[in-house]
Order: sequence, then C-alpha cells, then structure tokens
Amino acid sequence: MRRIRTRTSVLSGAALGLLTAVAVYSTVSSSAAATMPRALKGAKAPVVAAPARAANCAKGQKLEKGVCVIHVVRTVVVAR
Repeated sequence: MRRIRTRTSVLSGAALGLLTAVAVYSTVSSSAAATMPRALKGAKAPVVAAPARAANCAKGQKLEKGVCVIHVVRTVVVAR
C-alpha cells in the first residue's frame, strides 16, 4: 500500500478548507441580502455628529482638527 506524503495531505486539506469557506461565505452573504428589507438595500447608516465641546488642552496648546497641538519655535544661531 502506498503512503501519502505529509506535504500533499496538508496542501490538499488547505485547498479543501478554502473551497469550503468560499462556498459558506457566498451562501451566507446571498441569504443575508435576500432577507434584507427593500428599503435598506443600498441605504447608508446615518452619521451622528459628535457633541461640540472644548478640549482640555494644556496651557500653551491649541485645538487643531480635534487634536491638542503645541507649536515650538526655536531660533538657531550658526557661527561663521
């Protein structure tokens, strides 16, 4: 009797698992789309605006695009 090599069995199992996963995913995704109400198909989730409030930035920082930022200006003198 001929023995199957380990590498062959591992690759065959991986390929079979991949094919099974694709089949299950396509079945689940198509059934989920079929049970979705017609009004929700193609609809986007509503966007809720975050409440506006002052950020707790440290002294010397300011709020820019929702992030506390500090600008450091340094003067460098180069000797000739």
